[in-house]
Amino acid sequence: MHRILSSISARLARPEPAPTAAASAAAMSSAEYWSQYKVDSPSSIFDSVDASLRHYAWRNAQYPGYIELMPVDKADGLTVLDFGCGPGNDIVGFGHFSKTKKLFGADVSPLALGFARRRAALHNIGAEFVQLNEARIGLPLADSSVDLIHSSGVVHHTPDPVGILRELKRVLRPDGHMQIMVYHRDSIWMHLYVAYVRMIVEGEGAAFDRATAFRRSTDGPDCPISNCYTVAEFIALTAQAGLRCEFAGASMSLLEMKLLSRRFEAIESKVFDPESRDFLSSLTFDNRQWPYHNNAVAGINACFRLYHA
Repeated sequence: MHRILSSISARLARPEPAPTAAASAAAMSSAEYWSQYKVDSPSSIFDSVDASLRHYAWRNAQYPGYIELMPVDKADGLTVLDFGCGPGNDIVGFGHFSKTKKLFGADVSPLALGFARRRAALHNIGAEFVQLNEARIGLPLADSSVDLIHSSGVVHHTPDPVGILRELKRVLRPDGHMQIMVYHRDSIWMHLYVAYVRMIVEGEGAAFDRATAFRRSTDGPDCPISNCYTVAEFIALTAQAGLRCEFAGASMSLLEMKLLSRRFEAIESKVFDPESRDFLSSLTFDNRQWPYHNNAVAGINACFRLYHA
């Protein structure tokens, strides 16, 4: 599931809560964290298919260009695994817009899986759901049994991404592929929102280094793991798992688009990090006013295609 959406919505609606629960959150399991903090019960329950689809369309609109990079409408006749399905947003996408042969949803949060089951039933989608064990990497699926593995904003939250990728490779058919989104370091999110707004304007730089400030910025201040990668870093990571990886492109969040006008005040700041200043100064823009860095959209969502090497 693409988890950053609920984090953005919460920040736009209300101030970020003070991290008074940091110690208890640190002791939480991943399942407890993603259930307690990131499964938004009201927005995960729908009384009609139309309401569910309206939410699905709204969600995709928060990330211009994302659905084209992580499509759900090209899986006819395929066995699909949504790894980290959360409350079932992309289960709905695959079930409604493709005629899959089989559809599996897997997640570490039992609460999220409960919502996903209810939403799939609402749409009459015959998906099967798998409870992941956060203490042990392993899927109850046969070797070479899945045509398409979809994972939207999950791998960057795991303590052993190479181990996860190896397990996904095990269940992937030799001619299958994965589509995976991870957080993008070469982004407006990192170099404007984190490096300037949060670290300088909001003062987090006095207490946290950049990696910690980034982790706190995406999925709640107590999120235990939230990494980001350059394209080269993620490709190197996938190679360790014996996979061939291609960068499909990146997409923006609306928060990044709304903050773009502040890049000039960031560049003007004498205490702004030189790397981020150079990044913002080098941006180019297309006719939609989307920012580019090194010929790629400078957004938070870096999307990749992965294949057996």
